[in-house]
Amino acid sequence: GTENVLRACCVLSIPHLLYTSSIAAVGPNTACEPMLRGNEDTEYGGEVELPYGKTKAMAEKMVLEANGKKLSNGGKLRTCIIRPSTVYGEKATFLLELYLLAKARNGVLNYLEPESTERNHTYVGNVAWMHVLAARNLQLKPDLLAGQVYYCYDDTPSRKGFLVRHQLLSSADPSVRLGSHIPYWKMWLMIQLHRLLGLILPPFWRPRPFLDVPLLNTIVTSFSFETDKARRHFGYKPLFTWQES
Repeated sequence: GTENVLRACCVLSIPHLLYTSSIAAVGPNTACEPMLRGNEDTEYGGEVELPYGKTKAMAEKMVLEANGKKLSNGGKLRTCIIRPSTVYGEKATFLLELYLLAKARNGVLNYLEPESTERNHTYVGNVAWMHVLAARNLQLKPDLLAGQVYYCYDDTPSRKGFLVRHQLLSSADPSVRLGSHIPYWKMWLMIQLHRLLGLILPPFWRPRPFLDVPLLNTIVTSFSFETDKARRHFGYKPLFTWQES
């Protein structure tokens, strides 16, 4: 899909492309150490294991390689990339699912991440605003923004993901309370049991998709960043505070 969009830009002489990627294009990767408060220039190796991250990494490579490519009218294509982290908002499905699960457990919100994990969350309105400013300034200052990558950020606290989710949910419904930590070994055993059932039960019954081990490993690995690159390059400031979000 990204390849087709880039081809269309060249054929139709569309001079600017702002691509929405994801931090999944970078990590966390289970073969790597955690990343704590990195930025756009932080080196982070290892192979991206999950299919979503792999496709995003491939798309990013194509978008950056297309920067400066010749258009049919003789001009040049200018591209840049925005990488959102976990995006939350009023209609975030993952928050709704967590809320319904907590209500089914008498308001208890259990969590998988260990105490040491750290994640970035960004409010959807701030993500959208960053896109608007980047798109505008990619046209006004192409030499500065072209070929650049920007992480999405606002003043949502960079801390344990389960604490952020608990604060968001409990602010909407005070009956939601934080439960206990689910041990890694227990989830690992559940995944293996689910895989075994998936091999035995079809065609009589097909179990619903569940976690796999690479996804489990990314959940329990810290991956956070601290940057002001969007502010420096195109004057980004969050529209919505953490309290409003």
